[in-house]
Amino acid sequence: MRAHLARRLLLAVPTLLVLSFLIFALISAAPGDPATEYALRTVPGGNVTPAQVAHARHQLGLDRPFIGQYTHWVAAAVHGDLGRSFYRQTSVAREIRDRLGATGELAGAALLITIVLAIPLGVAGAAFHRKLGDHVLRVFSLLGASTPSFFLAYVLIIVFAVHLKLLPVAGRQSLNAVVLPAITLAVGPTALVARLLRSSMLEALSENYIVTAYGKGLRRLRVLVRHGLGNAVIPVVTVFGSIIGTLLEGAIIVEVVFAWPGLGRLVFEAISERDYPLVEGLVLFAGVVYVVVNLLVDLSYAALDPRISAASSL
Repeated sequence: MRAHLARRLLLAVPTLLVLSFLIFALISAAPGDPATEYALRTVPGGNVTPAQVAHARHQLGLDRPFIGQYTHWVAAAVHGDLGRSFYRQTSVAREIRDRLGATGELAGAALLITIVLAIPLGVAGAAFHRKLGDHVLRVFSLLGASTPSFFLAYVLIIVFAVHLKLLPVAGRQSLNAVVLPAITLAVGPTALVARLLRSSMLEALSENYIVTAYGKGLRRLRVLVRHGLGNAVIPVVTVFGSIIGTLLEGAIIVEVVFAWPGLGRLVFEAISERDYPLVEGLVLFAGVVYVVVNLLVDLSYAALDPRISAASSL
């Protein structure tokens, strides 16, 4: 197990290096001149001269070769320095830290909704295979996976905030403000996980050990939960890894629609403001989140199935 963990950690290092290079190269190739944008925001009056633009370019280190800029940025990022926001004139790391709590709250609520709904729905779909409950689940999965989040967000706002006046339209002023954005964010993952769990459960329920369990006189619910769900959950854990990464990164559309002050809304604002250091820092942070979450998911396989732990130690 320790050798497997060491290999995964060593693999994460080049992955992050390649990711950081791609991020920096793509942002650097974006249209526009960062030095001009920076000068326009820092020089009073809004009118800048070529000399002021040149000074801004030197101040930002943009007059150095591309490789020199990249190595300087990576070296600073390793020490937690992701640069300084052009528009806000604050540390990028601080901006991410200030918004991370809001995104974590929204992601946690959405993940809780996904777990509470998807697991029972997936088990029920497998238990009532080709019956009414199974057909209802398949329709829900199709609608949930194909409904755009911005459309669902506005439908929920119109119904629960405008007409019924049960929940706030936007913001983060109260605890119940997280309900609508969390539901919007959770519908797609819930449909995906429920459908995948149903398929995995059907495959597990066709195995010989399930027939043996029924032959021993075990109750159906116990067979479904203990024997079927326990062996069907591993493929679902893989999907949960990507879902958690997406939720922690922050869903841009959902946070913008509900004016939720999280990382997703910060990404939208940074792109709109052409705030290059902030965009680079946010994308790099999202990449780190994905790498870490997938590492944790990979290690969780051993806890779910001892055979995986034994195989990884060979």
